[in-house]
Amino acid sequence: MKKVFFTLIFLLGFVNLVNADENIKRYEEECLSLIEKPSVSVSSSYGKLRYNYSKDSSFLRKETEKKFAERGLEYPKEFEPMGLTQIQEGFEVKMNVGTVSVSHGKQCLYPENIDIFWGYYLPVIYIAKELAEGTCLYDLTLRHEKVHMRIYIEGLDYYLPKLKVVADSLFDKKGVKIIDKNQDLESSAKEFNEGYVRYVENIVKEWHKEIEAEQMELDSINNYILEAKICAGIDNFSED
Repeated sequence: MKKVFFTLIFLLGFVNLVNADENIKRYEEECLSLIEKPSVSVSSSYGKLRYNYSKDSSFLRKETEKKFAERGLEYPKEFEPMGLTQIQEGFEVKMNVGTVSVSHGKQCLYPENIDIFWGYYLPVIYIAKELAEGTCLYDLTLRHEKVHMRIYIEGLDYYLPKLKVVADSLFDKKGVKIIDKNQDLESSAKEFNEGYVRYVENIVKEWHKEIEAEQMELDSINNYILEAKICAGIDNFSED
């Protein structure tokens, strides 16, 4: 008898869950009939590139080692960094959450607008102050760092149209949220907003990894060796 009793309890619970899901869906459909789709915008910036020639190679080594460590890598000790490109990456999702009443005292949370920013602030190229302008190593270092900046810009250009597609389909994927009238509206709206933000953030993080992977191709040991050979003997010969 116990087995049958437990089975009946389980089945009754399952039926209640199904009914609850159907009710939530009905409330969501009612909500969608009362609201308009949110306005969506995507914006970006490259930032204003600056050049800094005041730092020495010890500063650049420290910052470069930190940059490699953030990627889970170790900077090769046999190379002395003469340049460095740094950016501050900005990502933000702004969303105003609206509410509308639906049947049986329920409330529906929905996005009134979705504004997404992804871009760069304060990009700077450092060139070691030990390098003399006009030397092969100076020119090579400057070119190397400009390629880093170009990768950041082209990466952003490549992914921004994809971000617009994500933004335009975001409401269809994440939808609205039904809450009881006695639920805390502020915390519910915050949780609802965070769900939208996390969805976009996880996608952008993957794209960021792809851009950084391209950067590491430029900073690979093989490329360092290749570039070192370009100026081997040239600057010394010029000084003679």
